[in-house]
Amino acid sequence: MGCGVACTPDSSKRSDDVACPCPMAMRFCPPRQGIHDMTARTRWFLLVGIVLLGLVSFLSFRPSRVTAPPATSGTPALSARPAPRPLPVAMAPRVQQPFTSAQLEQFLADARSAEAIQDPLQRCLAYPDPPGLHWPKAVTNAYCHYLLDAVIKPDEVRQLIQAGRTAELDRRFAEIMHAQLTQPGAQSALDRTFNIDFAVSSPVTRALVDAWKRQSPQSPFALAASGLSYVAMAQSARGSEFADKTSQDQFESMGRLLEQARTDLDAAAKLDPHVTPAYAGMLYVAMLGSDGAYAMHAAKQGLAIDPANFPIYARLARMSQPKWGGNVHRLQGVIDAAQRHAKDNPLLLLLLAERKDGDEYVAYCECSIEQEYDIYQQLFAEPGTTGMLMGAGWGAHDRNALDFSVIYRSELLRFDPSQIAHRQGRAFDLPRLGQADWALFEGNSLVALAPQDENSYEARGYVYEQMHQTDPAVKDFEQALRMNPDDAWGLLALANLYAFDLHDWDKAWVPANRMVQIHPDDPRGWQLRAIIEKNGRRKGLDQTVSEFVARFGNDPAQQALLQQMQSFRTSK
Repeated sequence: MGCGVACTPDSSKRSDDVACPCPMAMRFCPPRQGIHDMTARTRWFLLVGIVLLGLVSFLSFRPSRVTAPPATSGTPALSARPAPRPLPVAMAPRVQQPFTSAQLEQFLADARSAEAIQDPLQRCLAYPDPPGLHWPKAVTNAYCHYLLDAVIKPDEVRQLIQAGRTAELDRRFAEIMHAQLTQPGAQSALDRTFNIDFAVSSPVTRALVDAWKRQSPQSPFALAASGLSYVAMAQSARGSEFADKTSQDQFESMGRLLEQARTDLDAAAKLDPHVTPAYAGMLYVAMLGSDGAYAMHAAKQGLAIDPANFPIYARLARMSQPKWGGNVHRLQGVIDAAQRHAKDNPLLLLLLAERKDGDEYVAYCECSIEQEYDIYQQLFAEPGTTGMLMGAGWGAHDRNALDFSVIYRSELLRFDPSQIAHRQGRAFDLPRLGQADWALFEGNSLVALAPQDENSYEARGYVYEQMHQTDPAVKDFEQALRMNPDDAWGLLALANLYAFDLHDWDKAWVPANRMVQIHPDDPRGWQLRAIIEKNGRRKGLDQTVSEFVARFGNDPAQQALLQQMQSFRTSK
């Protein structure tokens, strides 16, 4: 594959993805997170290991509170999409399917019905749990509110600041803070409001909090909001590419923004130590800035104020994952410490799904069917965070467990409907679960929602292709390529339709030849060009086969394809 890991068969890009050409239904080869930037992180790994070991001890004593159609003339299809993975006969007696077909169909019907609800919070609350699982309502309801229900909505914050009524805004935030620390049922009320309202990399948000600080320079809430805004801006400035693809200017910009964030967050906590959003912000600063001592300080100070604080524990758990230089033992220690306070904050139960190895495990597990079921039934016996649901959706799709992928991604969209890439990815999977009608509805919705994203057209085009509606599929793939002419997936998809559905070898030649020119190290481009030359009786077949042999003849992974290519010469 060239990327060294399984490609995802859809249009979903992870935050630090690099694109690579994959078989027809496959789209991107995401790098294993945490592998890049190793030089910059070496010191961080050493620091965070010591810090988190000490912190776990501290916490332990805290009080509780694409399928090309069959080719003609005996020519193999270019790259047939994988069939659903069968259950190995030898494993059948030992494996219990987590849900029945009827339960899956009911889940899909209920999920589609819930997604018709316009209000995001009510939609989340009405969403079905995964089939065969019974997630506690206290947890799912709390998570819906945490992600979607700011106590003071962003528009109201804007109106108060613009009207010069920041004293009123401070008073209301003080009331929310008091409720979070003293009232059952108000867990994380201040944290969630600040995350929704201010943890945004936006010039509008930045201007708003600056105006608030000017009006109320001694407001700990204004300073905490400003710090969270700077952290989000720092992450945006850093970007998500590998270190060798990230400029020094980006790193320096991130560093300057982190300093501004740290100044404001420290000032907020000094003015009022009870402003809990400041501590989660500090932990993010520490993570981005490789400052283990600062992480220890922030976690201890924050948990002393709010021992059941979800965002603090969630950040600590993420920092403890092996992909960030931690280890499973350390991760489990943080999660165990958090569970001592779960009776005071049901959100902490979300962390149980991370106990195996965090999202790294569910995303990259080379799982058997038995392990796939175990992830579903054991790790996700409680709801997982959106990060875990993302990883599980990617991983299940990579492993061709499409029913699980659709379930995980649907639950992700329940809690975070802004995840357009996962909605696009789900549209690729739905037809193979007998949901072509819903898939087409999603394809149309995605094109309307994100008309400048070529992945929306590719998702809808793929649905049309699965429904054997070739003409609209061709139009969507052509539109996607107009937006991104070098896209390997789109080039292969369009060439496949021209070649194997329409048998128009001349039209197929254009994207196939461009594929070879733009992506010469992808063997499938050469394979497709040879198929077109053979079936379209074009000149150049011997040269194409010779070029393939020169490039890939010594690659053990390409020997079957090599035999096919060499057979083209003898069957002319």
